[in-house]
Amino acid sequence: MEKKVNYFLWILIILVFVQCTNTDKPITYLIHFSELQTNSTASLRGLFVVDENVVWASGSEGTVLLTTDGGNNWKNCSIQGAEENDFRSICAWDKNKALVFGINGPSFGYLSEDGGQSWQVIFKDTTDGLFFNSLKFADARIGLAISDPIEGKPFLIKTIDGGKTWKQITTIPDAIEGEANFAASNTCIEFLPSGNGWMVTGGAVARCFYSSDFGENWKVAETTMISGTPAAGVFSVCFKNDSEGVMVGGAYDQPQLNKNIAAYTTDGGKSWTSSVIMPKEYRSCVQFISEKRENLFLSIGKTGCDISTDNGKTWNFVSDKGYYTFKVIPGKLEGFFAGDNGRINKVMITN
Repeated sequence: MEKKVNYFLWILIILVFVQCTNTDKPITYLIHFSELQTNSTASLRGLFVVDENVVWASGSEGTVLLTTDGGNNWKNCSIQGAEENDFRSICAWDKNKALVFGINGPSFGYLSEDGGQSWQVIFKDTTDGLFFNSLKFADARIGLAISDPIEGKPFLIKTIDGGKTWKQITTIPDAIEGEANFAASNTCIEFLPSGNGWMVTGGAVARCFYSSDFGENWKVAETTMISGTPAAGVFSVCFKNDSEGVMVGGAYDQPQLNKNIAAYTTDGGKSWTSSVIMPKEYRSCVQFISEKRENLFLSIGKTGCDISTDNGKTWNFVSDKGYYTFKVIPGKLEGFFAGDNGRINKVMITN
């Protein structure tokens, strides 16, 4: 199918309080959006960008989509027999290999190694209450997937063979009653090649679980984020390195609330400080954009997006265009948004 550009939205952002080399003038960014035609009506919360050409997306009604030409054409790789599932988590290695996790069982995890032509069940469990929220790999072999807590304990599983087999991790602090993870954007887990990992929660409390040994053992830290209702808490976490990270969230049923909806850390997630200027509203996803702009993070939610140029300390509103999730093209100031009704949008950031 041909790429259909429904609109080009040019947004000029004047980011104040940012110093350039040898000047005090603010940095000016141009953000360009172009909507892509996917021929899908699914709610897309899973997104993985392998490179500028290969992008996978997943979501409701068993939907899996793949492009190998940067979004010009999309292949429907949806899983037969899984139409009742919602694949909110996805990871991919290349144009052939991808892994999805759903929120409904007993077949939760599926792996394809032939570009989505066929899928193999790689995780099946009949435990009542399982609901997988997020999936993240530290490298090609080692990955984590998190479900809502079961019997007061976070239900975390780990693979060391690229997703083919999984074991449960039980060396993790108990969950507090009413505490859970959010499956809004496949970003409530962060996992780095160093072996450092983080998981964020909401509901009764908003906390950050952290590990330094590839997810084998965990500790937990309090945060300053909004909590206290089933719809409020930390929805997304992202680290640019082992020390510096950002979290965002809010209350998805009251998106206008913007007190304590973003925070940052400089000590590897052991402590968190509230952002001085918050995103405009509830945000479901935060991502570090590129090494080309050391401190540049982007947050996105169903009511718009914001940019931070100081590692999450302050946020500047960008657009009221709403999406669920965002992934950057590695090494570029470009990426993709995904949202409801099959919407995928390519974004370019220039200055």
